Amino acid sequence: MNSTEPARLSVRSPADMVAAVPYLLGFHPADSVVVVAVRGRRVVFAARGDLPAPGADPGPAARHLAHVVARQDADAATVVGYGPAARVTGVVDAIGDALTATGVVVLDALRVTEGRWFSYLCAEPSCCPSEGTPYDPAASQVSAAAVFAGQVALPDRAALAAQVSPLDGPVRLAMRRATGQARLRLAALTGRPSSSSVESPVSGPPADGSGPHVKSPVPGDGSGLGEAVPVSADGPRLSGEPLVPADGPGLGGEPLVSADGPGSGGEPLVLADGPGSDGRSPVADGGAGSGGEPRAVRTAGTAAVRAAFRRQRRGERLDDDEVAWLTVLLTHVAVRDHAWSRTDGRDEDISLWTDVLRRAEPDLIAAPGCLLAFAAWRSGHGALAAVALERVLSAHPGYSLAVLLDEALRRGVAPSALDGWPGPDDGAVLRRRRRRPRR
Repeated sequence: MNSTEPARLSVRSPADMVAAVPYLLGFHPADSVVVVAVRGRRVVFAARGDLPAPGADPGPAARHLAHVVARQDADAATVVGYGPAARVTGVVDAIGDALTATGVVVLDALRVTEGRWFSYLCAEPSCCPSEGTPYDPAASQVSAAAVFAGQVALPDRAALAAQVSPLDGPVRLAMRRATGQARLRLAALTGRPSSSSVESPVSGPPADGSGPHVKSPVPGDGSGLGEAVPVSADGPRLSGEPLVPADGPGLGGEPLVSADGPGSGGEPLVLADGPGSDGRSPVADGGAGSGGEPRAVRTAGTAAVRAAFRRQRRGERLDDDEVAWLTVLLTHVAVRDHAWSRTDGRDEDISLWTDVLRRAEPDLIAAPGCLLAFAAWRSGHGALAAVALERVLSAHPGYSLAVLLDEALRRGVAPSALDGWPGPDDGAVLRRRRRRPRR
């Protein structure tokens, strides 16, 4: 949960919706399509995707998205395309038709370009002139209310991705030296040479405990509605952020329900009991180090994680040696899972794992990146979680925890599904489990 109460923004018109979308996403979209779904009078789901390539068929991805939206028990939705009519109209129409076919009412279908918005559904010249309606986001009452509440809409998605990018220059040189010392320290603790303490993800099974994973193919239809990250075998899906639940920043409202849309064998992502008493993680499916870490490593990792949280919650920043030591210890699954069980959606958690991710050496980003994504998702910052996972998956495409968190985001699983987590005796993890179909 956030440390502050999220703003409740009133949306009464298409202009209000256009002004609200950047605060739902956390950035101003461009060359995108956004779907905002509501139940009653509350936003329950939103998703952003890149516009399809010219000439591509948006139908399969549009139908998949509509199915996911319908699974949120949404009553209605608004579709907003950002870009020229030649690229926006076809995809907006396809998504609108697909939503209607699932029983979701399309409240409006809008296009935003060059400081004007257009409605595809309203033909009344007094409110929706054919030349479009000019708008100034900064002058909107919705924008003013969001800014007053402390919400931020970054200029674009690249600005959001920059928040999780690696730090370079003197910081990188200092971290490289500190990490070298940390690897030697870990080698002494494990009794293994430092060169073997972290096995190359290219040359062999990852020592991060991620285990084997077969990456599903990225849609090759040029639709632009799929991303270069693992997707389920049911075909292309909308790229981008399945985004902001109603219990996070944005318009506020009821939490999302789990979206058990089409997937491998129809199995939804659900919550299950987490690491058992032996310290093994179901996420760590057979990789090196799963449950086999020396006791000294687990003890050192527990101490490092707890010290990091104490420092962060006192408003103190970890020094280079502390970050380096933490990152090499997080390659051990038991240590990572201990950190996971202590991570929630507090602002301090997001700050901690953002800092660790940005300062970590490239081969050590998987665990801190996933922990940041988890904290961001829990707080309702779906877009931040998405860019963190993109960075992890681009470097470590087989890291199972990243794959599972990514799929949870894409299926619209609600952070509120983890309310009360972690319990006194467990820390929940995401896994697949077959559930009886709805009747």
